[in-house]
Amino acid sequence: GADIMYSVIAPEPKFQAQLIYKAAVILHTAGLDWTMPATPGWDNSDMAMYSGDYDTMGRIKRTHFEAAARLRVKRIVMGECGHAFRSVYDTGNRWLGWRMPPITVQHAIELYDELIRSARITVRQKFQPAVTLHEPCNMVRGYGLHEQTRDVIRATCEHFVEMYPNREHNYCCGAGGGVINCGPLYKPTRMQAGRIKAEQLKATGASVIVAPCHNCHSGLEELVQHYGLDMQVRFLADIIYDGMEK
Repeated sequence: GADIMYSVIAPEPKFQAQLIYKAAVILHTAGLDWTMPATPGWDNSDMAMYSGDYDTMGRIKRTHFEAAARLRVKRIVMGECGHAFRSVYDTGNRWLGWRMPPITVQHAIELYDELIRSARITVRQKFQPAVTLHEPCNMVRGYGLHEQTRDVIRATCEHFVEMYPNREHNYCCGAGGGVINCGPLYKPTRMQAGRIKAEQLKATGASVIVAPCHNCHSGLEELVQHYGLDMQVRFLADIIYDGMEK
């Protein structure tokens, strides 16, 4: 089997298909042996975990790992999503009674850091606009990827501006825990509660927010629009793809 199964959430091929393309270019350029499943288990999103339906969550995670087992891969690399990553490395495998996942699980942040450090991908030109980092709870507070994320950003961006507070003390995006999926009824409350986040973003003076999580990405885009901030929200794959040797 391939070395890597690359795993995405269901909205990605529908709303952010370019991310799959950019990840594919990164993996291909690095010379990695990778695949994606065309069977049940390809989708690692998990609304059941959000709603506390752990029986269904367990079935979703079992199907995900079974897809990887059928492909005989050595590791699963999760795309830039927070809740799906947590549901695989933490809540899902524990609910199924596994102390550790049966197949090694990595977040895309870890893989990108590995590829840059090993020079399997080369940065041709660093991203020039000033960049700040929003730190998703499931990768930072939950998994400790704050320094690896910074290493990737510093390797690919010319001007990195810290938010304050940062790392495990960074403010929430206002969309996590599935609340953004609750629909328009809750948006006014999210926008009101997100004022402190909008002020934190504006204070950086950066023009680009890197948010390596789909929920965070969507929540921050809404805050940027609501508060009239002159900022764009990007994924790590966007930044890496734009500046790498292809």
